[in-house]
Amino acid sequence: MFNSFVDAIASRIPRQNPIPSLLNRFRRRPFSSFPWKKYLPIVLLIVIVVGVLVLVSRIIPSMAKTSDQRIEIKGALATVTVGKTLQIPVRDSKGELVTSTAYTIETAELRDEIIVQGRRMVAIKGRVFLILTIKMVNEYSKELEIKAADYVRLSVGGNETELLAPDIHNDPVRVQAISTKYTRVGFPIYDTDRSVTLYIGEISGDKERVPLQF
Repeated sequence: MFNSFVDAIASRIPRQNPIPSLLNRFRRRPFSSFPWKKYLPIVLLIVIVVGVLVLVSRIIPSMAKTSDQRIEIKGALATVTVGKTLQIPVRDSKGELVTSTAYTIETAELRDEIIVQGRRMVAIKGRVFLILTIKMVNEYSKELEIKAADYVRLSVGGNETELLAPDIHNDPVRVQAISTKYTRVGFPIYDTDRSVTLYIGEISGDKERVPLQF
């Protein structure tokens, strides 16, 4: 009985090999008449050119980003305009007055990030940097070296007996002849310190009090 069943199934299977018929059917399709050998190099060239353009369009923006090595820091937390100017006397080796330089504190800022000698400095938790922007004008015919930190002190919390000197500065600042130079000095303070006062003037002379309200 089993042999009869197998013979019955086999009799229903076409003895012709189906693979050639499938190939013939594929050949009869219009797509198969396309001259691939003639146009295949052109198609491959187009694919390569498109791939190169896509790759270049992705590489160039990434190269532009990596080539910019400038350091970025956050903006100021608060800024106030100071606009106070004093005349700094410049004396020779004999103590004789030679000229004077205009020393102006333009602004005061609170920042939690600053740049010091080309490196980012971040304030620790609970602290902040008080940064003063200073402009110095040299109208003399020779270069001057000025210690910008010598002409400003800071009082915190109304304590006028313990004045703070700037811990952050680029002294001595070299101001070229007949030129203007900008620099900065800074104080690390607590971020809860809001009652602060600047004392501007020469170390041994009178000083002007300038309260700051942030």
